[in-house]
Amino acid sequence: MTNKRELSNLADLNENIMSRDDFKMILDNSFDEIFVVNNKGIVTYVNEACKQHYGLNPSEMIGKNIHYLLDKGYYSPALAPVVLQDKKTVTVEQQTKSGIKLVVTATPVINESGEIDFIVMNSRDITQIEQLKQDLDKTKKLVNHYKNKVDELSQQVSYFKGYSFRDEKMKSCLKIVQRVAQVNSTVLILGESGTGKNVLAMDIHKMSRRKEGPFICINGATIPEHLLESELFGYCRGAFTGADKYGKVGLVELANGGTLFLDEIGEIPLGIQAKLLELIQERRFIPVGGKEHRKIDIRIIAATNRNLVQLIEEGKFREDLYYRLSVIEIDTPPLRERSEDIIPLLQFFLKKYDHMYAYSHKFDKRCLSILENYSWPGNIREMEHLAERLVVTIPEGYILPEHLPSKIFKLPSIPSSRSLLQDELSNWKNLKKASDEEAIIIRLYNTLHSSYKVASTLNISQSKVTRIVRNYKQSCTASQNS
Repeated sequence: MTNKRELSNLADLNENIMSRDDFKMILDNSFDEIFVVNNKGIVTYVNEACKQHYGLNPSEMIGKNIHYLLDKGYYSPALAPVVLQDKKTVTVEQQTKSGIKLVVTATPVINESGEIDFIVMNSRDITQIEQLKQDLDKTKKLVNHYKNKVDELSQQVSYFKGYSFRDEKMKSCLKIVQRVAQVNSTVLILGESGTGKNVLAMDIHKMSRRKEGPFICINGATIPEHLLESELFGYCRGAFTGADKYGKVGLVELANGGTLFLDEIGEIPLGIQAKLLELIQERRFIPVGGKEHRKIDIRIIAATNRNLVQLIEEGKFREDLYYRLSVIEIDTPPLRERSEDIIPLLQFFLKKYDHMYAYSHKFDKRCLSILENYSWPGNIREMEHLAERLVVTIPEGYILPEHLPSKIFKLPSIPSSRSLLQDELSNWKNLKKASDEEAIIIRLYNTLHSSYKVASTLNISQSKVTRIVRNYKQSCTASQNS
């Protein structure tokens, strides 16, 4: 049982604490700001936290009227007038002159008469919390941005669903994709623009054990060089002028647990290639302005339409990076080398967009013949865009040759005899053996490179043109062998 002497000692101890500066020291060391005003609005006490919030010492604030501080813009809005009027605790968010955000709770101290003697305000700095919220919002937006990119790629993948490739090169390519999807090896996808490199990269990810993780794509050709490093690797607080106050998470880190797709790898500058080499070798990186390595668990797929061996010879691409990237190489053949797929793919895309827009179209046979012989420099991307354009712009029914863009089909004027003779001077010995009509057909074919266009221009059957040209070529071959 506590005796009287112990109680007396406790009372003496309490009196000593209150009588010394210990209590003030405790308040001054509080993380939160303690701000006290009387019922006249005069500051009677403020602890040391005010220095960080307002840039003022306690001595500069004590004795000042709150309206003076408010007029000088040290903080806004004011709480004391509201508390004096309502005699209730009030909590608001304030912003100081230096840009610091505070959550302030003002509590009235009411005497026995029901009047306010003092108002005690407790202020907590939430600037960092607000910044973290903003960073989180930015990160969410960034994640949503790349999620949309993934969705776009997913749609690209989906347009091959239900289609079986006829071309053996493409079949072989897809078999490799299925095999490499099961391992973590780095993959380099090569091919011309529009051949579907990004679709294959997405396929590899979707068939892999990382399919539940993120698929982050960055195009080395679309991001300015001075921003590329910070976009890829992120940066630390204060890394450079204009940098976000609390740093930024890079795309490499966002890809953790999933796949990082480096599209247009041939466009990435040499300086950044060195950091990519370390990322591939060690699965670690240092953010811009940082000192510590960060470990990462990602699968890397790269793609390019450039000749990397030639870039190495020109000193524009690191040889060691090339060998690290090309553990597995996948070549996507251009559409002009996949003639078996041209007409089926055209029908496939036409059906896709007819279904999308609730239309009904068919290709005229002459139109298909022209498209089959077209070189398709933009490959599958060009073909799909053409199909959508035709569905949207052509009335329902048959799509005819004249509906095609002029770069694909254009009825030319017949060249002059002089220009034809100049073009075919080297083959004149063979031409003079043919009839005048056949000579014109052969000359025109060598200019237009299309039996259909020759037939349309001369108003004769395409089969006749084909027969005459075939005989002419056989004649040329026989002459060369003799």
